[in-house]
Amino acid sequence: MAGISRRLARECAMKNIYAYSISESDNPGDFFELNCAEHELASDDFSYELYMKTILHLDDIDKLIEENSTGWKKERISKVLLSIIRLCVCEFLYFDDIPAQVSMNEAIELSKKYEDEDSPAYVNGVVNAIYKGLKK
Repeated sequence: MAGISRRLARECAMKNIYAYSISESDNPGDFFELNCAEHELASDDFSYELYMKTILHLDDIDKLIEENSTGWKKERISKVLLSIIRLCVCEFLYFDDIPAQVSMNEAIELSKKYEDEDSPAYVNGVVNAIYKGLKK
């Protein structure tokens, strides 16, 4: 897979996390390849690894999201926004080489692009709470 910018790789991973969450597929690896081809998504090794780690650790990631989404059940969060937050939390947990601030900023930028005007503040609050909890 060709190298692309980290921002595009995150966007690709987020779109695949979203699509996988509404699919009937039970093979995340094959799903990624097919979805990228079908929707002409630029992908690389980083986007694939980010997507796979998120899907493989979904229960742990979702538990942290639910614990830190004060007053919001996971089902109440839009699937796109949930995919963005999942991606960020995955980076916190499984990508030590990525500074937390970079992960948070990228999540906020994705929420600005794909959600409404209130989403960046919500994303910022949730991912900050998760990060502070992980630092303890």
